[in-house]
Amino acid sequence: MARRQVTAAHQRLLGSLSGRISSRLELVVDDAGETDEPNVAITLRERGSSVSMEVPFALLEQAEADPTAREALRIRLKARRDRMLFRPPPAPLPKNIVESRESFMPRSFGGGGGSRGRR
Repeated sequence: MARRQVTAAHQRLLGSLSGRISSRLELVVDDAGETDEPNVAITLRERGSSVSMEVPFALLEQAEADPTAREALRIRLKARRDRMLFRPPPAPLPKNIVESRESFMPRSFGGGGGSRGRR
């Protein structure tokens, strides 16, 4: 779908939806290229990450008048943003660590170190 078919009202709608998701989320409407279905290509950017997605133009037009379609579009945008920003947890540490005798150093009681007495 060419950019000229996305009206200013569509741009405002997408801007308000992205503002409801995050104040730092940038949304740019691009050309979707040649496809069988008319789609709108959207690029989301936040915190140095970016991701592209396609939304059916029919959903975008329906979202102008229908609150249910508007919420469905917001959920799509939010899900894509959440997947973009997701960082998997670190790998767990090994549980069967065997301590070697070389690394074991007994504590010395007595000498060295300060005492906590009168000064």
